[in-house]
Amino acid sequence: MCGIIGWKSKKKIDKNIIGAMVNTIAHRGPDGEGFYYSNDKSLCLAHKRLAIIDPENGHQPMKSLDEQLIITFNGAIYNFLELRRELISLGYPIKSYSDTEVLIYAYKQWGEKCLDRLNGMFAFVIHDKSKHILFGARDRLGEKPFYYFYNKKEFVFASEIKAILASGIVKATLNNESLHEYLTFQYYLDNNTLFENIIKLKPGHCFILDEASMNLKVKEYWDVVYTKNVEEHSEDYYIDKLRYLIDDSINLRLRADVPLGSHLSGGIDSSAVAALNALHLGDSLKLETFTGKFVEGLDYDETKYAIEVAQKIKSNYNEIVIKDSDFLDSIEDIIWYMDEPQAGPGVFSQYMVAKYASQKVKVVLGGQGGDETFLGYTRYLIAYYEKMLKRNIEESGEFYQNILNAMTPNLFQMNGYQPMMQDLFAKGLFDEDARRYFRLSDRFSSNESIFSKEFLNTEYDSFGKFNKIFSKYDTSIANKMSYFDTKTFLPSLLHVEDRTSMANALESRLPLLDHRIIEFAATIPAHIKFKDGINKYLLKKIFKNTIPNSILDRKDKKGFPTPTNLWFKTSLNEWVKDLLSDKRTLERGLYEKDELLKLIDGSSKFNRSLWGVINLEVWHRRFID
Repeated sequence: MCGIIGWKSKKKIDKNIIGAMVNTIAHRGPDGEGFYYSNDKSLCLAHKRLAIIDPENGHQPMKSLDEQLIITFNGAIYNFLELRRELISLGYPIKSYSDTEVLIYAYKQWGEKCLDRLNGMFAFVIHDKSKHILFGARDRLGEKPFYYFYNKKEFVFASEIKAILASGIVKATLNNESLHEYLTFQYYLDNNTLFENIIKLKPGHCFILDEASMNLKVKEYWDVVYTKNVEEHSEDYYIDKLRYLIDDSINLRLRADVPLGSHLSGGIDSSAVAALNALHLGDSLKLETFTGKFVEGLDYDETKYAIEVAQKIKSNYNEIVIKDSDFLDSIEDIIWYMDEPQAGPGVFSQYMVAKYASQKVKVVLGGQGGDETFLGYTRYLIAYYEKMLKRNIEESGEFYQNILNAMTPNLFQMNGYQPMMQDLFAKGLFDEDARRYFRLSDRFSSNESIFSKEFLNTEYDSFGKFNKIFSKYDTSIANKMSYFDTKTFLPSLLHVEDRTSMANALESRLPLLDHRIIEFAATIPAHIKFKDGINKYLLKKIFKNTIPNSILDRKDKKGFPTPTNLWFKTSLNEWVKDLLSDKRTLERGLYEKDELLKLIDGSSKFNRSLWGVINLEVWHRRFID
């Protein structure tokens, strides 16, 4: 896990500028740095290292023995030992136990097709001298970041946007289209970033840059494919296969030459991952588990569940109490590390827990990915229930009637989501699937009053871009929802995961995002995956005897609830009002002052709107101003 930087130009590159770029991401790699320059100094690859696997021999940029390939690589290839054995048998001179060296020779043997063989998280660039190209790729789900600026004369890339800005080749300018996407979804669609002319390489994509012509070709090498007609197996078959894949994924992700631990939130995903981690480590090495809590009441404290799991799996339980003063002390730094606003206020909580965990371990495993793959969000149930209700009214099929009847006892999961349902059903009931899920994903329409008329008059078709992703495959609504979130919402959560961990020199590994699990889950029929409208039905079956029943039967899981809205009304009220009523904020032309201030005292407990505005304003001051 590291930070990478590179620059290919039609002229000689200034080493001092490269040094400044590397310094902006020093937090990603405190264990060392390295530089490679081509003979004519028109190409540079640079690296900041966090040493996890083979600390002695994994220095980068790394060269092949014949010096024809040079790589800068961020991430971890979990099946590197298996690939290493295969490549050695083919005659490649692999000397170290570094996954970086394995990656070099995997490319030498299989070229672009090496990507199909990698199980891991990665963003890398290889300078292939013999072909006069740069070949780069990003992992399938987007666990590791990759950004670039390209204009046919210059190609500048980095793990974080701030490093590209430090090159001076592009100015920090707001991308208005991306701003609309952020306000609508609190993330960005396609390859957009909040910065004009800075692009992200999308998950599951690779590229080739021809060094002579400076022609850049980007292509997709992997996608989650849902098919409408698949051979259906028994429920037990799917459970057994998933149990094996998850167990094997965790076993691979325990490969490290440094201390490791596990996040523990008290939900099914993190509890299951922690339990299997402890099982694989055995009694000889006690697992360190890490939990965060707030003292603002039961709505913000899930530690009783985390403690119960920790006791069952006999881990060393570590707990940090997070306070409002921590928010004021860290929010500007967090937004700097993040590069651009993403997702909800949980980024603050994750940052604090990662900072705490980094004092004891260097690698931490988490449960990210279970919600998108196994339909864990309540909005899935709301949309699915409406769909089943519509089919029962319009069609006479007994199949749909039975599904609706079976789902009814589980409607308690919607308790607390009444405002979301009121907004959803107020308009467009029984409309097409894409329109309905767009309304469930849209965080903007209910807050239009806080934005200026000038901003609202800007033309932008957010639904068009949404629908292109949502309706890519002709499959069930459950699969369409899962696919859309896997391609959009999940990468935003992984952005948070990457930045909060790397800001604290901590490597985060996510076993539920093994591509084999994602691919297999895509073949499971929706009526089995989402049986009786039960969120994470299959995961609950798989881990029935692994984690406490109290976790499996929870009716109140909220993610990582953060009391920011409570603080904004009380202890942080003056800070928020000063920020939002400040001349600089109001002169941006984005907001209606009176409506903006109403938002402070009117935000409900877990509403993200106020957080989104605060995040955006601090970002403007940190990057644009």
